[in-house]
Amino acid sequence: MNELKFIQLKKDSEELFNMAKEVWVPFIHEVNAHDGIKQTDHEIIIGLKKRIDIQGTRKDMHFEIALLNDEVIGIAMFAIDLGTIYGLLDQPGYGTVMGFYIKPNHRRKGFGRMFFEHIQTVLKKDGATKMYVCPDSVTGIPFWRAMGFSDSGKFDPDDKKFIYIKFIHEEEFTGTNSNKTL
Repeated sequence: MNELKFIQLKKDSEELFNMAKEVWVPFIHEVNAHDGIKQTDHEIIIGLKKRIDIQGTRKDMHFEIALLNDEVIGIAMFAIDLGTIYGLLDQPGYGTVMGFYIKPNHRRKGFGRMFFEHIQTVLKKDGATKMYVCPDSVTGIPFWRAMGFSDSGKFDPDDKKFIYIKFIHEEEFTGTNSNKTL
């Protein structure tokens, strides 16, 4: 039986940092390739360290890895957005996924959906009733559409990507289990 676990990254854990590197570096390389950006592994690792170091500053900010039977297969960074993207969103307080990655050999097996359902549950508990993402046009848009997100017709000037929005409906709320079995 396959068990999927989600673990919050902590800034003082070298073990979790090393586990996160396994998926963060290929994730950033994949997105950068789609966007025509080049970064060295070293630059990407410095960025990862900075992101992990801000963990714990807000209870509604999360940076987690997904483990399948103790193998790291994914990573996600998500939070409650305190702003409105330069007034593009109707109100602050949307849940947002700022980074999401499942290793290619684990895609199309339900693990991405399970990770997203976990994220949605956490953000709902944090107070979100809506979510937004600014997905990668190659691999992100098809996935997020399948998760129920729709193109808002608005464009994020920082990410230089379209904003996709989803309402969190009560019937989709799956509960509190942080470990999922497939």
